[in-house]
Amino acid sequence: MPEGDTIHRLARALSPIWVGARVERLWLREHGEVETLRGARVHEVSALGKHLLVGLLGEREAWVLHTHLGMPGRWHPASEGAPWRQREVPAVELAVAGDVPPWRCTRPATCELLRRRALRLHPELLRLGPDLLAPPVPLDAVLRRARRSPNALAAELLLDQRVACGLGNVYKNELLFLFGVHPRTAVAALADDEITALFRRGAELLAANLGPGRRRTRGLGDAAPRGPRFWVYDRAGRPCLRCGETICLERVGDAARVTYWCPRCQADARTRERRAPDALAGAAPEGHSLHTRRVGRRVGGPL
Repeated sequence: MPEGDTIHRLARALSPIWVGARVERLWLREHGEVETLRGARVHEVSALGKHLLVGLLGEREAWVLHTHLGMPGRWHPASEGAPWRQREVPAVELAVAGDVPPWRCTRPATCELLRRRALRLHPELLRLGPDLLAPPVPLDAVLRRARRSPNALAAELLLDQRVACGLGNVYKNELLFLFGVHPRTAVAALADDEITALFRRGAELLAANLGPGRRRTRGLGDAAPRGPRFWVYDRAGRPCLRCGETICLERVGDAARVTYWCPRCQADARTRERRAPDALAGAAPEGHSLHTRRVGRRVGGPL
């Protein structure tokens, strides 16, 4: 599943070609062409965790195109590959004026066109915790949200978008390894500073992967990084890069998400002292106006 850094990178790529442009065609699989938005102006392209929000200013009303890619979904320019009639029908196709190819979203988990004012009451977006790529991250609010689920496992906590949004399965595995936390450790057994350190480092890793190149958690400060990109993710059966023990693989939590961990480095989360890795350098990107950062925030605001 695309994680928060992927969606923020997508928003950064689409903003220069869409924002300020006029809509030539907006086609939705469930509705066909939305003729009332022909000529509407693209006001903003924003990411909120794993959600992409495209603000549109119509003649009489403001709208938002909301997509969540889920596992198989993707946005791509229409110039890639064969026409969709010969492949799969996209969920949405958006074409703007100018020398820009239309963009299509295929196989998303969510694709909907909403009135801007309805975004404030969206049942899914309202439940989201703070976006880890919208600084400054309110770690006190993240901690309060984490404490609402004391019986959840550490592996579930990092994936719970109601606590903080943006982290996915790759970062979950890497963060638990970096802090020596067994994936089945109960949230109630984690100290406050351990929880905030996990999410602080998660925000740093997300921000560090906003630039070009493939996602990695190792060698981020190296000009020419060598070796594996990850400590444990997708390395089942291989030796741990720290201790040499064989990396384990199992499905953890109610969602049975694939989890990689080192049985030695993450053996006993309660009796060994954990060492927090050094913070990454570099500031996170600026936030977007389609969301705010305070606890109990409403989604949306004046366009």
